[in-house]
Amino acid sequence: MKISEAVASSVGNGIADDALKDEDNGVWLVGLSSQTQALWQQRFYWIRWVDRLAEQDQVVQPGGQRFPAFYRAWKDLQQQRFLSAQHQQWEVLQQIESAWFQPTTAPRYQAQILAWDCYIEAIAEYHQPQLTIKTLKGYETMLDRLAGSCFQLLPQLADHQRTISRQFGMVDQFYNNLRDLYEDAQQGVCYFPSELLTHFGLTRQNMLDLSCLNHSGYRPLMQFWVEQYLPQWRRQNLSLIQANDLHPAWQALTQWFIHRYTRIESVLRDCQYDFVEFAEHYWPVVAQDLAHYRGTRRQP
Repeated sequence: MKISEAVASSVGNGIADDALKDEDNGVWLVGLSSQTQALWQQRFYWIRWVDRLAEQDQVVQPGGQRFPAFYRAWKDLQQQRFLSAQHQQWEVLQQIESAWFQPTTAPRYQAQILAWDCYIEAIAEYHQPQLTIKTLKGYETMLDRLAGSCFQLLPQLADHQRTISRQFGMVDQFYNNLRDLYEDAQQGVCYFPSELLTHFGLTRQNMLDLSCLNHSGYRPLMQFWVEQYLPQWRRQNLSLIQANDLHPAWQALTQWFIHRYTRIESVLRDCQYDFVEFAEHYWPVVAQDLAHYRGTRRQP
């Protein structure tokens, strides 16, 4: 089964769909044991599902109340340590209760429970209409709270690895934001800090209506973002790849993700930082890359 099928990806969101993203995020599971694959696919499903739930309230059905209802149900489960009858409709919370809140297992999962709670809180804060990040520090805080906590709740981590896995997650979110510039603009989302846009003579609206692509400040902005700020961010937060005691699943993840980051940068440079052109070229490259990876993994 493909990872996109296991995590119930949505398909057909214009330029790119969740299925291809999820496949790219999880193809490294090929070749690992079925037990390991099932464990990771479950965590990916939880993460993808709640993110999509919040997006539906924000983009598909603005003003929807499904995520707030889920949020309250999670808080009740966290406090009571069991899922109340009134919240049994949330299948994801049923799975979490079974995995993390049993008397024999709960003590082992406190770190993951706290990480999941941080992730839910971040989803609630950052999935907002007209979200504006004011400062570069605020952007880094968002990366930490959304993706840092997300990576800490992933399985097969030793306790001493959780801090560096959090840092890796922050780098991963940066690349995801870079990859999704066009898709985000189509949905009215801009994660560039206002102070940075102002410095280069741009506005949030310029990014959303694509007029930035004809603005003299746009390419200097992207050159700073990709060629100056990003390398510094990587140096500060990619120590996970140097750890010598990672579980084989994490070894496979880090190797593939570094390949993925190189691909994003390469295609973006080839497109001269034009994120509309990038979206048109990038996803066919991903599909070809995934087919090649799966093909090599099937060889004896």
